[in-house]
Amino acid sequence: MGARIVLLFGLLLVVAAAAAVLSFAALRDLALLCGFTAGLAWLLPVVVDAGAAAGSLVWLGNQAGPAARRFARALALGLLTLSVGANALGHGLAAYHRAPAWWVVVGVSAIAPAVLGAVVHLAVLVGRPGPAVVPEPADVGTDEVDLDDGLFDEDGMSRFWADAPPATGANGADRAAVLISAGVGRRRLARELGMSEYEARQLLEQIRSGAGQERDREGEQR
Repeated sequence: MGARIVLLFGLLLVVAAAAAVLSFAALRDLALLCGFTAGLAWLLPVVVDAGAAAGSLVWLGNQAGPAARRFARALALGLLTLSVGANALGHGLAAYHRAPAWWVVVGVSAIAPAVLGAVVHLAVLVGRPGPAVVPEPADVGTDEVDLDDGLFDEDGMSRFWADAPPATGANGADRAAVLISAGVGRRRLARELGMSEYEARQLLEQIRSGAGQERDREGEQR
């Protein structure tokens, strides 16, 4: 780490410490003006700063879900804005020796329970499990081909495809049945028959359902 980086982080710590002390004092003085006792007035800046820190940790982290991070961003920015406004209001009242209006007293008194509710809601969002990811059903067979068995060329295509009998159905059902019986999946079936993967999937389902009905008829005859 270079000397400039060390200096930058040192200055950042100095600014953060000074800003925290000044903001703490301003919010405490505002609480005193609004009727809080001296023993409890210091809790107002603790509530505001701790709530903003909790929101920032979730917002800037990558462990929570999107809903939790959106709410955390709103909470952090809202409390930072509230801190700036409360600092300005407290200094203005003190500088001009004015008593706070009744709605200021009501608003300042509501900060603590409001922040508590917001932080509890954030904790619930963070602990909520994310949406389940349902994997796509796998094809019967595999698209991974052993090229050393002599049945496929270097491109994964059948070496005997040129000599295969012509298809009798419109979609090459006879060839598809042979390939499916060999365990070919929809991707390889699509390449072999020159069709889309969607058409190959439909063909797979058609042939498999036909084979199942044939087995049912043979079982009934027995």
